[in-house]
Amino acid sequence: MTTKPGTYRVADNSPVAFVEALRTWVPLAHEELVTRARRYNDVIKYKELGDLVQERSGIRTRMLLTNWIGKLLEEVAILAKAAGEPPLTSLCVRQDGTIGGGYARAPKSVVDPPGEDIEVYAAGHRLLCYRAYDAVGLPADGGRPELTKEVAERRAARRAATEPAPRPRCPTCHTELPASGRCDYCA
Repeated sequence: MTTKPGTYRVADNSPVAFVEALRTWVPLAHEELVTRARRYNDVIKYKELGDLVQERSGIRTRMLLTNWIGKLLEEVAILAKAAGEPPLTSLCVRQDGTIGGGYARAPKSVVDPPGEDIEVYAAGHRLLCYRAYDAVGLPADGGRPELTKEVAERRAARRAATEPAPRPRCPTCHTELPASGRCDYCA
């Protein structure tokens, strides 16, 4: 029984050096990120991008995704920066919709400080991508930076949990009801 090498060609199970696999995957990842940039507020998850480049190339790796997807995205970022493209890697997010702290250190064609909130920073870069590629669904006013759906929902839930619930009001005079639930003015 033979075992497959760490990175291999699917057709014949022959070993492929990781650097060669990376050279093959980078243009595929770049192409997919450009495709995502053409649809307003579209993003792709790390796992989805990893599966896609392996499927399209016919080269797979047995390495854990977390051990190689960052290197792939770094190479795509270098390619995009060299071509004067917006930060396409901002379109690739974790399974939970977050960009991850490493994004602040990624090569980019724009020079701006990440600020306090890496998610807002990445949202601004995604908007640059959507504008550069005239994304389908881009509002006429040019859109605005938006958090991923998952991040926005979590933040809204946190805000809702910390805000006090509105107190009941009298249906007649609209004053706030006391603990008894009966309006002292209208009763």
